[in-house]
Amino acid sequence: MLLSACGIHYTDHAVILKAESLLTEHPDSAFKLLNTIDKPEHLSKSDYAAWCLHYTQARYKLYMDIKSDSLIQVAVDYYAKTDLKKYSGTSYYMLGCVSELLHNNEKAMLAYKNALLALENTGEYNISGLATINMGYIYIQDKNYYEAGLCFKKSLELFKLSGNKKYQISSYLEISIMLLQLEQPFDSVMYYSDRALKLAEEVNDTVLYYYITSQQGELLYKKNKREAVNKILVGFNHCPDLRSRNASYLAYLYTELNKADSATFYLRIAHEEKGVSETEVLKNLAEAAVYEKRKNFEQAYYSFQQAYLRQDSIFYIKQKSQLYQIDKQFDLSEKEKENAELKIANRNVIIGIGFLIILILIILLVFQRINIRNKRKLTELEIKQQKTAFELREKELENSKKQELLLLKLQQKIDITVRFNKLQQGSFEPKKQAVFMEELTNELILTKDEWQDYIDEANSLFNNRITDLKEKHKDLTPSDLIVIVIIGMGIDISDGCLLLNLSKETMYKRRKRIKKRLEIEEDLEEWIMQNIV
Repeated sequence: MLLSACGIHYTDHAVILKAESLLTEHPDSAFKLLNTIDKPEHLSKSDYAAWCLHYTQARYKLYMDIKSDSLIQVAVDYYAKTDLKKYSGTSYYMLGCVSELLHNNEKAMLAYKNALLALENTGEYNISGLATINMGYIYIQDKNYYEAGLCFKKSLELFKLSGNKKYQISSYLEISIMLLQLEQPFDSVMYYSDRALKLAEEVNDTVLYYYITSQQGELLYKKNKREAVNKILVGFNHCPDLRSRNASYLAYLYTELNKADSATFYLRIAHEEKGVSETEVLKNLAEAAVYEKRKNFEQAYYSFQQAYLRQDSIFYIKQKSQLYQIDKQFDLSEKEKENAELKIANRNVIIGIGFLIILILIILLVFQRINIRNKRKLTELEIKQQKTAFELREKELENSKKQELLLLKLQQKIDITVRFNKLQQGSFEPKKQAVFMEELTNELILTKDEWQDYIDEANSLFNNRITDLKEKHKDLTPSDLIVIVIIGMGIDISDGCLLLNLSKETMYKRRKRIKKRLEIEEDLEEWIMQNIV
């Protein structure tokens, strides 16, 4: 059996191979080619399996009605016994697609998982990504948004590996929607939506670009109504299929923006356009908002009631047609069905009204809590800003005082120079002159023992930037640092030479050495004023 399985090949049928090459871009041509094969069931097993696979793919891509999974099951059974993992995985993927069309989601989910197992390590990232994203759609039907989100993120990784940007757009959009359903931060929701929009523009898909722009308007309708209007208007003008839905949103938004004429205009368009059931719900909600703004609460309540009745009806229909198929669980007679439907309808009316009242109360309560929370946050922010401003003013005053004191100390030493000049011009006795010279030198010149005190004071004044400078440039000496401090205090070269008992030539050499150690080309004083002071 093992040798037999290893000997099984794919197909060498020219028509089937040609059809396979056309499937992606021209499924209609592939379908016509496959139909030219007379009695395909008489082909060899390998050729027939390949024909069944690609024939099913072509019909699925062309949105044809598929009422049975018998053909794709032939391909699944054949390739499951071979080493042709690519075609085995593709067959399982198509079985999942057909099973979904036949409303058998349990079988579809199993088929998609088998597809992923078969395609592992084959490099067929597109098919793997499509199987994964379809699993996400099934999870959505069960309202399992967390698992759906995981599937969409995994599909995005696979489509990135394949480089298929159009498929990536779908993943980004679905991730955005799931994050919204899971009440994740709105910035994350918009991030993935923006990524989809950018890719749509990149691949020059204008239809998808306008659709995503319109969808972003729906996302923003509670956050930024004006921006939401601008984006939904793009969809209204360029997406005919969304015209009724967008008109409903625009009617609601213009009501919120107190533009009654515009709201009435778009509400009329919404009623003129035909829409799906979900759009009819939006129309009723938009109506309710318009009537509420006009203080016509009776009509607003009626529109709300219609919206929730339709919503309940939509859920009931989906429940019947998908996973919950009530008609298969109960064998009711026609009369019993009519009675049951009547009871359900009456019950749903009562539940809908009760649910509406509860919902309105909840919304009011939520708005009240949000308002209280926002006021509290605003108060806390104002207090925090006032405290920060006060601390900043205190810090500025403290630094100003420190700078004045330090400058005063240095200025006192410079002032003694005046006395020294007078001494040189006078005719004091030599003995008195020597005594005064010694006193003057002690008063005027900064000794090395005093350097560190002035460096520490300046470091505190300049927010420890002297320390940071020393840590960054290890070869700076205390004599370099005292020169930097003197420049930072705004003392010119002449006064600096007096303070340090240096000639101007020596001071210039020391400043040149400092620039070299700091590895700078610009003027030393400008650099210190920009980086230290």
